[in-house]
Amino acid sequence: MQPPDPALLNDLGRILAPERVLARPLDRLGRSADASMYQLIPQAVVRPRGLAELRGLFDYAHTRSRRLTFRAAGTSLSGQALSDDLLVELGPYWRAARVLDRGRRVWTQPGVVGGHLNRLLAPHHTRIGPDPASIDAAMMGGILANNSSGMCCGVAQNSYHTLDSLALLLPDGTWVDTARGDADAALQRERPALHAAIRLLRDEVRADAPLAARIRAKFARKNTTGYSLNALLDFDAPADILAHLMVGSEGTLAFVAEMTLRTVPEPPARATGLLYFAELKEAGAAVAPLAAAGADALEIMDAASLRSQADDRTYPFPIGDRMAALLTEFRAADEGELEAALARARSALAPFNLLAPFRFTTDPVERAEHWRLRKGLASRAGAMRPSGTSFLTEDVAVPTERLAEAIADCQALFARHGLPDTILFGHAKDGNLHFVMAEDLRRPEAVERYGRFLEALVDLVVAKYDGAIKAEHGSGRNMAPFVRREWGDRAYGVMRRIKTLLDPHGILNPGVVLNDDPRVHLQNLKPMPSISLLADRCIECGLCEPRCPSRDLTLTPRQRIRVARELARLDGEASREARALGSALRADFAYEGIASCAGDSMCQTSCPVKIDTGALIKELKAADHPPFSRRAATWAAGHFGLLASLARTSLRAARALRAVPGGGLALEALTDLLHGGLPSLVPRLARELELPRAAPALPALAVPRGGRSVVYFPSCLTRILGGLPGEDALPPARAALDLLRWAGVDVRYPVGIGGLCCGLPFAGKGFPEAARRAGAETASALWRATHEGRDVVVTDASPCAGTLQELCAGLLKESGRSLRVQDFPSFWAREILPGRPAPQKRPGTAVLHPTCTLVRAGGLPDLLTVARAHRESAVVADAAECCGFAGDRGFLVPELTRSATAREAAEVRELLAAGGAGLYSTCRTCEIGMSRAVGRPCRSVLHLVHEAIFGA
Repeated sequence: MQPPDPALLNDLGRILAPERVLARPLDRLGRSADASMYQLIPQAVVRPRGLAELRGLFDYAHTRSRRLTFRAAGTSLSGQALSDDLLVELGPYWRAARVLDRGRRVWTQPGVVGGHLNRLLAPHHTRIGPDPASIDAAMMGGILANNSSGMCCGVAQNSYHTLDSLALLLPDGTWVDTARGDADAALQRERPALHAAIRLLRDEVRADAPLAARIRAKFARKNTTGYSLNALLDFDAPADILAHLMVGSEGTLAFVAEMTLRTVPEPPARATGLLYFAELKEAGAAVAPLAAAGADALEIMDAASLRSQADDRTYPFPIGDRMAALLTEFRAADEGELEAALARARSALAPFNLLAPFRFTTDPVERAEHWRLRKGLASRAGAMRPSGTSFLTEDVAVPTERLAEAIADCQALFARHGLPDTILFGHAKDGNLHFVMAEDLRRPEAVERYGRFLEALVDLVVAKYDGAIKAEHGSGRNMAPFVRREWGDRAYGVMRRIKTLLDPHGILNPGVVLNDDPRVHLQNLKPMPSISLLADRCIECGLCEPRCPSRDLTLTPRQRIRVARELARLDGEASREARALGSALRADFAYEGIASCAGDSMCQTSCPVKIDTGALIKELKAADHPPFSRRAATWAAGHFGLLASLARTSLRAARALRAVPGGGLALEALTDLLHGGLPSLVPRLARELELPRAAPALPALAVPRGGRSVVYFPSCLTRILGGLPGEDALPPARAALDLLRWAGVDVRYPVGIGGLCCGLPFAGKGFPEAARRAGAETASALWRATHEGRDVVVTDASPCAGTLQELCAGLLKESGRSLRVQDFPSFWAREILPGRPAPQKRPGTAVLHPTCTLVRAGGLPDLLTVARAHRESAVVADAAECCGFAGDRGFLVPELTRSATAREAAEVRELLAAGGAGLYSTCRTCEIGMSRAVGRPCRSVLHLVHEAIFGA
């Protein structure tokens, strides 16, 4: 890996702000892969903020013969979001979106995640047409550039057919916005030669009857091979043709800055079922009858696909090697129409011998679980591959009526090429099949075997079925050498003319879509060395990234794993260059990869195979701790009361020092010095960073009244951290005791509460032995306090509840004992509110910030129940995610919390300004982080309930 030319970086720093030119080895390697089997290391990653900077990049690329590749989310599966020159990252600064015409249209920039648009459109009962499995990670720039479709999209609702208008910047700097009524006249005035050339090409294609007929036939089915030649037939005005040529162009023709899509209705009545067949071919044969019956989705899955879901599905029988299933969904405007559709489905299935009774569900939770598993199928299938092998996927389309025949041919092809473990699934209604296979691409013979298989697959799909070798994943560099074979010389020549016409200097994403190198698909293959049992299953799909709190600050989970893999690869090399690169990577990774990782495990919630990159980082931390650190942590876990007392004393001392003139500056200098020596323990206390007060002593317990009893476990955060300056809320422990007594509950503290800890602070820092010691002492104390598990433990912090359940209760379970632990919202929602008269609601809206542990544990419904029982309404911001405080990260790495909360804080401020009564959460540090971010107090949900019951 060669360092970039300093002159290049200087030049780029004049076009963009230098901090938006990323050129360290860590930055370049982290973005060197997408979800495909390829890796290209860019010379630099640039993050333009507006059109002026894009024009500057285009001019620079022309004059210096540089090449630009646009990257949105990087979830592409065919290698189209990679560059060995300049990678243009769009996600951070191109995120604007707005709903138009009461949901009938939506305007968006390319860095907006598709699922975010659907959430904006949900109140209008509409959605965008494309519905790829990656919709909650894929961004609109990539969705349009690949003409992504998906499970229910088909052809009619893809990006091409729902495009209303588009604004683009051509490589020569020409701006075209088809939302303007005079867009075509403006193009003719500003670029007369281009306007005339598009007209000429349009007329030539229309005059060539065989070619025109072929184009219409090919695009009547799913097809993303090559460029969208149907634009030359479907539209007359060159500006409109140009706009639609952008769809599926994979960033090779222009920069798409804005797009407006027509939305599609979201039918309210739905029924989903999994139909089991003894043979995959028989499942394929059932597709046409079910489609004729009106099925909106027909997802075929072979036996290996079903086995990959076995951890989360219960099957009515063992999965045999030849079995298959169809995930089938019907959608309708009302229940009567839905029942009629299901009746048609029963009739359509009458000739088939299903292995289980016909059953469809309308339950939204069960339906969502069906689709969650289906959307994660590619990642799940990839996770089944042997460690060290690469994830390979192909995507073809054949005529739907010949699907069963094509399935049999594909299975024979797998066997013939020594790929018997290939997994097959896809959008059967569209004749769209996906294959997932594994190969050890470090071995030349495996690369050649894959090459022979791909040649045979192309021959089969093109020669026998006249199908598409890329149905929805885009040509990329994977199928670029075969575009001519599918389309023929005449159509391929038109595509070449389009590329030359719009990008004559070849500066945009070269080698993608069209490539005359017959072996480009076997080059630049991504290494996948083994790094950890935890992370080896990762295929780097990127579905985790939208939930990562550090995604806009440092690295994402996928990028952390990519860098960790590169470090593992370098460890196997002895050259001086490898050692130097490894040293540089490790130096930067210490902050970018480890210190700035929140470790909140939220990436696990969006990973189809539940890879917890936070746990991987904790493993790396644990491996780096010297023996004396581990011994010190274990000692501290056994003397936690002393540690908590020192923390409270430090807070008092810091606040006192700040009150002295010049004390803030002295405190900042002192903590900077201490942080340099103890970065995982001592935070930098910048002058502008508000510090909480030390928490007061725990309140005394009331005299028991002989009723039901619970054990109250005030979290260590409640015992150490008080309010921020200006906050005068009741101490959370006092509020909890008031509420529990009001509910008629007798309360006990566990003996020695001041020295007890659930173990989470130690586990988060990579000290598992210390965490276990702290957890064991707390478990024993709670076991005694709960009368050997008879009473429930209630705590005021959701993260503490999660660790008490996992670690402390887990330790007790080892000896056959059990412990019930609930956070306050769950206890109040499940055990206090039911059976009581409806409480008096206070006016206004409660704005909620759910903690990561609460979300992972499925506790959001309980939190909403509690808030809505005591306030007129309750909402969670659409942008609500992990705040990045993560115990002490908000003190040690405050920039992580600032970055993680930026979007949520902006939305929360709007909600509060529109009548929100207050902001509430269920963890003291999260409350501090959100208070800092929003500029308004964020308090415990205990205060929300206390205000409703006892008044302000």
